[in-house]
Formats: sequence, structure tokens, C-alpha cells
Amino acid sequence: MLVTVMIVTAVGLLFGAGALLLFRYQCQLRIDRQHEMEKVYAVRSALNYIRTCDANIGDSGKEFTYFTNSERSLGLFVKPVEPIFPVWTNESHFVMQREGDFRTPCPKQYDRKRDYEYGSTDTELGDSGIYQGLNSSLYGLAFGDTTATNTKWWVNIGMRGTGGWLQEDYGRRYYFRPLSFVEVGAGGTNDIVRLCIIRNLTNSFNAAGCRHGWPLSQRNERAIVFEIAPRQSSGNATNNAEMALYEYVHNGSFVEQIQLLRWSDRPSVGFMGMQLADDKATIFYIGNATINTIPDGGGYNFSETSASFSRRTYEYFSSPVVIGGIGYPGISTNSEGKVQAPELRAVFEVEAASDQRRGGANLDFLTNFKVTPAYQYDVFVEHPALVTNRATVAQKIGTYNRGQGLYYTVLTYDTHGTEHKGFRRDEREAERRAGR
Repeated sequence: MLVTVMIVTAVGLLFGAGALLLFRYQCQLRIDRQHEMEKVYAVRSALNYIRTCDANIGDSGKEFTYFTNSERSLGLFVKPVEPIFPVWTNESHFVMQREGDFRTPCPKQYDRKRDYEYGSTDTELGDSGIYQGLNSSLYGLAFGDTTATNTKWWVNIGMRGTGGWLQEDYGRRYYFRPLSFVEVGAGGTNDIVRLCIIRNLTNSFNAAGCRHGWPLSQRNERAIVFEIAPRQSSGNATNNAEMALYEYVHNGSFVEQIQLLRWSDRPSVGFMGMQLADDKATIFYIGNATINTIPDGGGYNFSETSASFSRRTYEYFSSPVVIGGIGYPGISTNSEGKVQAPELRAVFEVEAASDQRRGGANLDFLTNFKVTPAYQYDVFVEHPALVTNRATVAQKIGTYNRGQGLYYTVLTYDTHGTEHKGFRRDEREAERRAGR
């Protein structure tokens, strides 16, 4: 009987201990889940700030403290994405809006330090058609010839050490700010402006220059081209430009232009460009079409549709290629396991077309060229162990109008804060690692 009682008691104690451990585990899960939800709510609060704030969030970012129902304070940090190009401290990066970065003349029209090349289809013009600076406080590329027709000028900019859009999870944006080029009221030149993305090639076969791949001159050379031009039939005094996206392909005799997208009645000033992700592309402008002073921290307006590159164009930018007898590598993986895409160059081309040119005192002026990831803001959450993790990324869409209660639409690309577990679990894992 004594043995039986002891066995029954032991079994009861084991069941009780098991039930207690199960209850403790269930409470632990509920607490972890509560803290996880609090992180989600905190991130949503930060996103709401982005949505309702019409001012540009400074480059240093914005810090917040979110007080939770579990009596914990949670640190949040909203920061605009760092430009991939240009990096102001990188001596080899050409900063379009910095005084003195563009010089003419220079040896063979190529600046090795800043890695840019310039040229023109009219050899008689030399370098007189391109200079830097609109006035003493605003710097960029100025295409100042006001009489030439049927002429193209270009500046071919290298982006050393930055790779390409194919190595990014969400892709990249390539954009700039034109201040004067199409007909805007009584001003403008009616010229055509293009931003072209090409592979970083060395090419000496074209007499016009193109020692670094522009203009396209060899069979199978390709480019992705964003174009903005005046829309002659437009009756809209504000939205009087036409944006387009092309593939350029050199077929051995001439450059074939394949249109991918066209977007009519768009603004002709302000920030604009293209977004590339995997084999897809879209075009956009930033801010309100009636205001040309909105910074690139404003809301984005994307074309209604996106386009897909042809298979050969996608392979040209991702795979090994041989151009002019020289081989260039494709996508690779470095020692840290990160994907590295082939180096790219950005070409700004201005075309003075004889049947559209206004002439007079007007000139073409472009500034603020940037390459960024395909979103605007990183949102970080700080954990108790002073570890900061990115919770999500955010993007403003559209225009801002507080008077009518219409704020920005904010898009996010992933779940808010659920990549990292709740506070309690973070602390337990930190203690366990410290005990080892």
C-alpha cells in the first residue's frame, strides 16, 4: 500500500509539474505575442507620422519613443535612405550639384578622377555647349548652346563601386531634377532630355568619343533610356511633357529604339526618373505637377503600368558579354555571399531638334542626379538590449493636402517588425548567450 501511495503521489506531482510548466509556457507565449504586437503598433505609428508629415524628413532622420501597454518604452527611428550614388565623400563620384565637379576642357574630354566623359555630335562645337552652374547658388549641368539644331550633347558618368539594380532586393531608382528644357509658359527650349543606363564598357570605336560606351557603337550594345520631351499637341499649360522608357539596341548598323512605356501630359520640372527591379521597370515623378520646388522627399507618382525588359536586354545587364573583342563579367557572389551586379554608367543626353527648338536665351539645366534603393525610408525598432533592427521600409505615394484631409499614401514592402521576436524572448536569448 505504501508503495502504491508513493507511486500515485509521484505521478500526481509529475502531472502537476507538467501542468505548471505548460501554463508557464502558455503565459510566456502570450507575453511574447503581446510584445510582438506592440512592436507592430509602434511601427504603424511611425508610418502614420510619415503619412501625415508634409515637411521633408532631414537626412539625419527622426527619433520617437513609443510607450506600450506593458509599461515598456520602445525606440523608433525613421531615416531617409542613403543615396547609393553619389557619395559626397567618395572622391571618384561626380556630384552634379556640387560646384567644381564638372570641368571643361579636360584631356580627351574625359576626367579620370571623377570618371565622367562628355561630348557632342557636332565636332565644331567642341566643349562650349556644356558647362556647370546656373547661378552662384545652383549647380548642375548646363547645356548652354541656344542656336544649334540637330545636335546632341552628353555627359557620361561612371558610378564606381556601386554595382547595379540587379543586386538589390527591391531594385533601384535613377532620377534627377531638370529645371529648364521643355516649353513651360514663355520659357524652355523644347529640347529632348534623356537619362540612359549602360554597362561600364571601354569602347574606342566611335569617332565622336564614347571611350566609355556612349553613344552605342558596337553590335549588341544596349541601354535603358528614360526620355522626357515636349508634347506639342498638349493644351495643358502645366503638364505639357511626355515621359517614355526605351530599350536601345545597336544591331551592327544603327541604334534601334524599342518603346516600353509612354506617359503623356506629365510635368516638365521637378524630380523624375525610372525605377528598375529585376526585369521590370516603371517611370515616375515626385510631388505636385504645379510646384517645381518639392524635394525628393515628397510623394512619388508612378506610371499606371510597368514594363518588362526583353530577355536579351536582361541578359546583357546580368550575364557575361563580349563587346569589341573585350569580355566583361556578369553577376557574381563575393566572399560574404552578397550578390554583385555589373558596374553601370549614367548618361545624360540633350537633343536639340530642328523642328522643335525655340532657341533664344533659354538653356537646358539638369541637377540633383541620384541613385537610391527603390523606397524612401527605413523604419528601425530598438530592442531592450540596445540592438536596433530594421522593421520595414516605407514609400510615400501621391500628393499632400492637409486642408482637404488628404495625406500621402504610404506603402510598405514587408510585415512590420515580425522578423525579430518579442522583448522577453530577446532578453532570454541574450542571457543564454552571455552565460555561454
